[in-house]
Amino acid sequence: MANWYSIKAAADGDGQQPPTICIYDEIGYWGVTAKDFADDLKALGPVTALTVRINSGGGEFFAGLAIGNLLRTHPAKVTVKIDGLAGSIASVIAMAGDTVEMPSNAMMMVHNVSWWASGTAEDLRETAEVMDQMRKSLVAAYRSKTGLDDAKLDELLTDSGTWMTAAEAKELGFCDVVTDAVDATNFARVDPARFAKVPTAIAAKLAPPPPAPPPDAADPAKPAEARQIADLCAKAGFPELTAGLLTGTATAADVTRRIEDARKVQDACTRFRRPDMARNLIAAVATGLTVDAACAIANEAAADRDESVVTDTSRPNGQPQANGWGSAVAKLKK
Repeated sequence: MANWYSIKAAADGDGQQPPTICIYDEIGYWGVTAKDFADDLKALGPVTALTVRINSGGGEFFAGLAIGNLLRTHPAKVTVKIDGLAGSIASVIAMAGDTVEMPSNAMMMVHNVSWWASGTAEDLRETAEVMDQMRKSLVAAYRSKTGLDDAKLDELLTDSGTWMTAAEAKELGFCDVVTDAVDATNFARVDPARFAKVPTAIAAKLAPPPPAPPPDAADPAKPAEARQIADLCAKAGFPELTAGLLTGTATAADVTRRIEDARKVQDACTRFRRPDMARNLIAAVATGLTVDAACAIANEAAADRDESVVTDTSRPNGQPQANGWGSAVAKLKK
C-alpha cells in the first residue's frame, strides 16, 4: 500500500535535527487515515520541534484539514518547507507552520472547494450546504496564517484557483521565508487536469513524463519476448499485467496499448477518489471491459462514497461509512 507521507523520528535537542514529516503525493486516498497520522505523531513523544516537508497537489479535504489541525495544535514549533508544490488542501496543511519556507521557484495554489455529488435535488442542496461549511474552514485556516480579510481571500479562492510564486505567497502572508531555488523537477507529479486552470509552465512540471517507447518500436508488430513484456509492465508500474499478456502472442504495440489503458483507468480512479477500485477495473479492461466503461464505473462508485464525509475509525483502515449528507451537515454545523 502506497503512503503519501512518512515520519522520520530523530532525537530532539542537543543540536540534532528535529523529526521530519514528509507529505508527498496525493493526500489521504491510499488507506492512511488522519487517525493513523495522529497515532504516528503521538509516537514521536514530547518533541519541541517538527519539520514538515510538503510536495503535493492536494487530495482528500477532510484528511488534510484534520492533519493541519493536528499540527497546528501540537506543542512543538512547526517549520513547514515546501519542496516544490503545496496545492489545494496541501496548502491548508502548510498554514499550520509557525514558519513556512518556500524555495524561490516553488509554488502554492489555493482554490474554492470542489466536490462530486449525485442524487436527488435535495441531495444536491445538502451537498452545497456541506461545501459552504468546508469553505469556511478553508477561509479560517488561511486567515489565521495570513491575516488577510475575507474579501481578499474571496478574491483568491476562485473556482479556477490562484497560483502563487514564493515571492507572491510571502507578500500575501502565506509564506514567511523565501530560500534559494531548488531543482524544478522536484514538483509533485499530479494530473494537471484535476485543476480547473493551470499556468502552462506549471502544467509541464506537474505532468508525469511520457512512457518510454518499447525496445521494438521500430517493428511494433513483432511478438514481444517474455522478458520484454515483464520489463515494460514493471517500468510502467503495472507488473500485474504481465501474466495476462504472456498468455497470447502480444506484440510490443499490444503491451504499450495495455499499459496506456491501465494508466487511464488508474488516473480516473484517482480523479474520482476511488483508487481502491483501480486494480479490479484494470483487470476487467484486460478481459474486455472498455476503458470508458471502467472510468464510468469509478465515477458512479465515487458518488456512493461521497454520501459520507465522516470517517469511522473502528472499521478496517478507517474507511468512510455511508452516513448520508444530512448527517454530515449536522456534524459540521455543531
